Amino acid sequence: MQAALSHADLEEKLNADFDRVTIYRTLKTFLESDLIHKVLDDSGATKYALCSHSHAGGHSHDHEHVHFKCEKCGKTICIDEVQLPKIVLPEGYVNKEVSLLVQGICDKCN
Repeated sequence: MQAALSHADLEEKLNADFDRVTIYRTLKTFLESDLIHKVLDDSGATKYALCSHSHAGGHSHDHEHVHFKCEKCGKTICIDEVQLPKIVLPEGYVNKEVSLLVQGICDKCN
């Protein structure tokens, strides 16, 4: 599993090749194309993770799975094998996104 990266992480890794605006625009394009999805962690920073689904048939999908942040290494990863429970909201409410962050020690640090 690969860790999610923030805009700042990407900027640090790609600094010599791409400027801040290019990275921002590329992230926006990848989000719109459903190649990546947003991951929020306890720091409040938005991170981005590659989508692990197939794009066959052009069907959209949801990103409602568990995200895990390791307290030792600080990495945030998607755990696609664990799906979130169905959330039923009261009438009139519209669900746009559901997120669950589990914090603990990852398999590499344990």
